[in-house]
Amino acid sequence: MKRANLLAQPICETIFSARQGVYPLPTKKLALHGRVDYFTRMSGADWAIRLTAFVAFVGYIGALTKWPGRRKSGIWPIARSLWSLGFVAFLAHLLCAFHFEHEWSHAKALAATSRQTAEVTGTGTGMGLYFNYTFTLVWLGDCVWWRLAKRSHEKRPVWLGGIIHGFMAFMWFNATVIFGAPLGQALGWAALAGLAAWHLLRRRRNKLLKT
Repeated sequence: MKRANLLAQPICETIFSARQGVYPLPTKKLALHGRVDYFTRMSGADWAIRLTAFVAFVGYIGALTKWPGRRKSGIWPIARSLWSLGFVAFLAHLLCAFHFEHEWSHAKALAATSRQTAEVTGTGTGMGLYFNYTFTLVWLGDCVWWRLAKRSHEKRPVWLGGIIHGFMAFMWFNATVIFGAPLGQALGWAALAGLAAWHLLRRRRNKLLKT
């Protein structure tokens, strides 16, 4: 069976992918992947790649749920810790993917990206890999900014925060809903629905507090 590339699309084909040994899927869905048996034939490398991706996703979602609309002591530190945890886990995932999947070769990662993107979209392009690099730098920069200049970070312009969060949400959405297998799609939609509901409830609560 051809091994899936963990960096083919933005943060995709990780714990959310239909790689062999993670979860059963209908035969028709596995035409390009082969049979998948539940938690069988999983190597230590597979677990390292998948679990770090999962922790990164959980850290990202958890940080957003603790990201208050108004400054409250005791909440920002929690969000910052989860944000940093998510990035560290994602960086570990990135290193594991390059070590176990691509043998530290950018050319191999780029070729695999183009091939897998063509399988999903019909167009072979390696841009997803560069988006992944950009995602890593954006998250790293935001973590460093928050750690070294807390007040500046928390008082940054709304439009700047919107661009950063919009880009990161776009990347995670692609990783789970667009390029993910059924499990990844379910997790992506569940996270999206949960965050939307949380945001609406928070806005409603803030309005009630102002009245």
